[in-house]
Amino acid sequence: MTRHDHMTLTALCLVIGAHSACSSAPEPDGTETNSETETDTEAEGEGEGEGEGEGEGEGEGEGEAACMGDADCSEGAPFCDLGSGECVDCEGTADPDGACAAADPGQPLCHVGVCVACTEEDGSVCTGSTPLCEVETNTCVGCEEHGQCPESACNLAAGNCIDPGDILHVDGDAQTCPGGDGTEAMPYCTLLEAFVAAPAEALIIVHELTGNDTYQEDVALMGTAAVFGAPGEDPGWQGSNGAPALTVGGSGVLFMRDIMIAGTQNGAPGLEVVGGSAWVEQAKIVNNTGGGIVVDGGGALVLENSFVGGDVNDQNALDVTDGAADILYSTLAGGFGAASALTCDDGSSTTVRNSMLVARTDADEVSCPGATLVSNTLELELADNTSLGAMPDTSWFVGYASGDFHLAPGMYPPAIETAGTWTPGDPAMDIDDDPRPTEEGPDFAGADRIP
Repeated sequence: MTRHDHMTLTALCLVIGAHSACSSAPEPDGTETNSETETDTEAEGEGEGEGEGEGEGEGEGEGEAACMGDADCSEGAPFCDLGSGECVDCEGTADPDGACAAADPGQPLCHVGVCVACTEEDGSVCTGSTPLCEVETNTCVGCEEHGQCPESACNLAAGNCIDPGDILHVDGDAQTCPGGDGTEAMPYCTLLEAFVAAPAEALIIVHELTGNDTYQEDVALMGTAAVFGAPGEDPGWQGSNGAPALTVGGSGVLFMRDIMIAGTQNGAPGLEVVGGSAWVEQAKIVNNTGGGIVVDGGGALVLENSFVGGDVNDQNALDVTDGAADILYSTLAGGFGAASALTCDDGSSTTVRNSMLVARTDADEVSCPGATLVSNTLELELADNTSLGAMPDTSWFVGYASGDFHLAPGMYPPAIETAGTWTPGDPAMDIDDDPRPTEEGPDFAGADRIP
């Protein structure tokens, strides 16, 4: 077929629309074409390609799991659900708490999809030096106050609650004396018996004697002991043999509460901290002939909500000869002569806050170079503190001569009521368990707060 004939046939095909007949018309060079066949073949090829590609891709995606075990998962979704092949959080497992415990025994509880150590409902894992659950962070923490250990007392140095099985009782009026075993039913008769029998860490509960009698003993502490007055009682203790009632030695750790040390004779202080550490709360250490408390030998004292000092000539309420002192919400009162409320050789490790410091002498009631004093009431003028002016007599207090430094209603300067600044973490109660503020703001300075 000539090119002219081919062109004529093509034109005729377009006019009559005879596609099947014309599609096989030979090319001028003698070859034949079949556009429908080529098109169909291309379509089939594309279909096969798409089908194979899609089938293979889908098959591989469905058959390959996202995880085969917990090791394939990461933080946020650390557990592998083998049924779905997906990484999930602990709430997505069949046994949420069990999954957490198996992963980390220290965080055995599932809480809002996260493994934690404890919750408000379950703090069973919190033991030892971290016996409490901090619900804000769901972590175990140490105790910071005795009220957090209702069955015993808090070791404020280590953070653990003292074992309730290591509680000893002392009651010199007990009918079983002598011959007690330290139990509440058969208490020891003397403090010395309890200190000697105490294990490495103990709570010693002291009961008051009838007729306002006092335990007349001198004891040295080298271990760890909490010494508490029995609830609702006011036991008294007086040093003997020319020695303080209690000396806390180099390895000694003392937690004292609701104890009165008074009347120690022969120039000895009530409490001496020599190289050891002492936390003293809601105590009265007054009218001892050698002063209230002496810190020496690198010792450390934390004093809160306490009365210290007394109407004793030439003796200081608190003398920090060599060591550190942290004083909060306490009343330090010196007597006549050379007596001061607070003296220090080097006050760089001494802080005093929200306290009341006075003395019956005309000299300054504070002699503690380098100390930090803030929000206290004093007689002298001192920046960041409230000056009351010279104390005219002892009428500000209920019984200065007897060491009772409770404020006398209507007699004390009103500035005392707002001189202190309560901040979160400060004691919730005063020396008599009267409540302090619950929000940051002004408060009474000193141990006593008038309700």
